[in-house]
Amino acid sequence: MLDGFAQHPEQYVGLTTKPGYLVLKNSSASNAKAQRSPGAQKIAPAKIDWSGAKNEKWQFDAITGPGSFTYKTKPKINKRQGSISEGINRVKKNPQLYEGVHFQTEMKNWPVDQQSYDLILRSGSGYRFLAGQSPNFTFIQAKYFALTPYDEIRMTPDDYTDSMSYKGHKCGKPLHPGRGQGLCDVPHIQLIGDVHPEDIAQGHVGDCWLLCAMSALSEFHGAVQKLLQRTPYFKSLPANKPQTYTVTLYDLESWHPVDIEVDERLCTLPDSSGILGCFPCLHGELWPCYVEKAVAIHCGGWDQIEGGQPTHAWRLLTGCRYQYTFTNSGQGFECFGTFNPNTNEWDSMSNSPHGTKGVWPMKWPEVGGGGELGLKCQQDEMFQKMCAWDAASYMMALGTRSGSNSSSVNGIIDGHAYTLITCLNNVAGSGHDLVKLRNPWGEGECTSSMWTDDGCGWEQFPEVKEVCDPVKANDGVFWLSSDEMFKYFPTIYLCAMNMSEFVQ
Repeated sequence: MLDGFAQHPEQYVGLTTKPGYLVLKNSSASNAKAQRSPGAQKIAPAKIDWSGAKNEKWQFDAITGPGSFTYKTKPKINKRQGSISEGINRVKKNPQLYEGVHFQTEMKNWPVDQQSYDLILRSGSGYRFLAGQSPNFTFIQAKYFALTPYDEIRMTPDDYTDSMSYKGHKCGKPLHPGRGQGLCDVPHIQLIGDVHPEDIAQGHVGDCWLLCAMSALSEFHGAVQKLLQRTPYFKSLPANKPQTYTVTLYDLESWHPVDIEVDERLCTLPDSSGILGCFPCLHGELWPCYVEKAVAIHCGGWDQIEGGQPTHAWRLLTGCRYQYTFTNSGQGFECFGTFNPNTNEWDSMSNSPHGTKGVWPMKWPEVGGGGELGLKCQQDEMFQKMCAWDAASYMMALGTRSGSNSSSVNGIIDGHAYTLITCLNNVAGSGHDLVKLRNPWGEGECTSSMWTDDGCGWEQFPEVKEVCDPVKANDGVFWLSSDEMFKYFPTIYLCAMNMSEFVQ
């Protein structure tokens, strides 16, 4: 740790009274520090705002099927005894409260005292009743048409959507958001709003590496807008007419920006049971869906983005070569990247993460103190470097131990990548070092920490709570101590670009 101070004293004020810790000079403010997006500081759990809904845009459709349905998160279902007709009327009078009413078709003709039905509450669950030839069950769905219905528009398809496949099977019939197909049918639908890291919720594709990188990028004001700046009038989209969106990415063979044009349709699972990629968020913002779709196309298809690393995603999104991976082999963190020290050249790259070669030992980034090849950093020094990178508006992510993402330790998923949103050293003088993380699933948090949403640490240290301002919501955002972070996450990813440069 003292080596960093001796070699780069201009970056530090001096030593703290905490053994081995350095105080970063201007770590809380810098003329070059990138501005955070308006939605970066979330102050309340997300929810759908129906206040702008227009009565004439509601429609109530009867769908029949065997009674099967899918969902993203467990739906809230209110089971009722009594008149099914009254249940239908309840939905029609309060469509902003209910997805619809589900009942056994023949039961509607039974005596009222023998009838029952299920009211499906609007909870952002992604509830989707599956139509079928069997008419045993009926679902009266309250549909909101924010835009012109999908069957009333004529669009020119892009070159990709209709031919895309997933795991060897052709994707199902694509869906149009906001046009009455059960996908983002909300009054406040928009391509880009305030931009929240919570706009991202992973779908069925194993691309947490990409989504956690997108979540990190969305922290910075103007970064997402830059990806879509070649889309005409993007701030006022979507509109009633069919849309085409242009997403600017980087070709990693030439390191030049390229424009990927996609139409408004989003791919579905091969059996058409639901959306394949990430879900539109409760705020109604669509940008994550189209950025993900463009990356899939750019990399060669959905299968090509199954598995990868956040550093590869940041190359595609920003064109920055200076990507670092830090791993702890048990003797300290070591620095790796794609600069070959034997040839003094960067390795050639492909757009697909599957075509990426291995990594080489690299010199440590100058910000944070630097370090030569082979330098091993212990946890205290590593955390101080991370605080310096955070202060420099670099993006970071963390990787858990290898394994199946169906396994977890205290809520932390194996084989998974998380966005690192904030590093805080000695919060409010309490002696506690904390990090704020986000799961790209949009849910699922650490379950065993004094810094969980309702953990005891916030009440024991009110000064820490005032600084961190934790929000109690199952949104995938949570806090950990630095010790807990190092316990659960043996790998740290860094994009060494000041994001104020990217958004210029």
